[in-house]
Amino acid sequence: MSIIPAGAGAAAGASTLTELPALLKRWMTIQEEITTLNNDIKQRRTQSKALKEVILRIMSTNKVAALNVSKGTVVHKVRETTESLTDTYLLKHAKDFFGGDEERAKALVEYLEAQRATRVTHDLKFTVPKGALDDAASRRS
Repeated sequence: MSIIPAGAGAAAGASTLTELPALLKRWMTIQEEITTLNNDIKQRRTQSKALKEVILRIMSTNKVAALNVSKGTVVHKVRETTESLTDTYLLKHAKDFFGGDEERAKALVEYLEAQRATRVTHDLKFTVPKGALDDAASRRS
């Protein structure tokens, strides 16, 4: 395949022009494959999310922190995050705290910090024992 910049000459451009239909056809095939693969990935992500929620619910109910599996360990991680300081949040609490007195800015910041809610999130993490990646790579060779 050759790519000729625009204005490089009629003779050189003619051979590129003959390649154009085949190149377009191949490109369109690849684009269709990408679309199909992206749809498959989207489906798998949806299925993975649903399975993850069920697994997390079971692990939480049974107070299981980690599961050893043949390929490593599945860990139930729990972390707390604070509520975001959005414009809506700031406006709401500023109105609650004082009626527009801007001199109390320092007090407002302290008030807002105290009002921030914490949120608990659950996640799964798959860990592979050290050296397992090296073993897998050597088996493929």
